[in-house]
Amino acid sequence: MRRTRTDWLSAGLALLRDEGEHTLTIDRLCRAVGLSKGSFYHHFQHAAAYRAALLDRWEQLQTDAPIEQTAGASDPLQALRAVIGPLDHPLELAVRAWAVRDGQARAALQRVDARRTAHLRELHELLGHVHAAEIAQLEYATFLGLQTLGWTNRSDLARLHARALAGLTGPP
Repeated sequence: MRRTRTDWLSAGLALLRDEGEHTLTIDRLCRAVGLSKGSFYHHFQHAAAYRAALLDRWEQLQTDAPIEQTAGASDPLQALRAVIGPLDHPLELAVRAWAVRDGQARAALQRVDARRTAHLRELHELLGHVHAAEIAQLEYATFLGLQTLGWTNRSDLARLHARALAGLTGPP
């Protein structure tokens, strides 16, 4: 069976989401993909290179794609909901836990948080919100808090987001 680099990364993201970063060993990945270490080394020089590629893939899927999909949206309010609402929340929490213990994961997470907050700020500016940067920071911080508390139901998040946004952007 022939596997691609993306197959290895998808398997790693699933392991990370479901079992944590401690499962990202070459042996465990090989079992998950059903191939040998030789196949792993065909795609990745070593485990550290794999982890770097895994974090890049997470950023592509969980940050680049939502930002690209919402950049230049005709409805910035709808775009706001689409930036963080549909994320894979258990995977997000797993990356945050990993970042507590690993500098490489921490750097990726800090970069992602900054990019997401900047994009939210841009969308709030498009909506004409005077304090767009502060609203974006509060919105993202609220999202992270809710996610940490286990509020990952998309409809609950959308409802709460709408209420919070109305409160944040209303009169002072």
